[in-house]
Amino acid sequence: MEKEALVLDASVIVKWFCEEEYTDIALRIRDRFFGGELNAVVPELMFYEVSNAIRYNGVLSMEEKLELIDDVFSMDFDVVTSNKKILLEAMESALDTDTTIYDNVYLAVGRFKRCNLITADKVFRDKINTNEVIFIGELK
Repeated sequence: MEKEALVLDASVIVKWFCEEEYTDIALRIRDRFFGGELNAVVPELMFYEVSNAIRYNGVLSMEEKLELIDDVFSMDFDVVTSNKKILLEAMESALDTDTTIYDNVYLAVGRFKRCNLITADKVFRDKINTNEVIFIGELK
């Protein structure tokens, strides 16, 4: 049986390391990923966004921040490299919905890989208004 594939955006993955609203749900997703039940698909952009969020975390020490970046790179994500098709799709969606290219790259990757996107960004979810994007709070 083929395991479920989901695109996880940085807002979900950051919750694996930082206690925030919906961290409990994000950790259940992480456990499914680590347990081999879930294929976690991410654009390479995710590494920059998660690293940036870790950088601005005021609680973690420098050493902890560096360790977390190492941890993220050691995970067996299905990493999708950006290409013209993905960026064109992201641009079209961003312009249609007045949202960022960054957020829409995740959506375009989901469309490319034929799987849904999980996000903790409710504003994006509401603006994009498609069943392809699932707000993490809806997974309770």
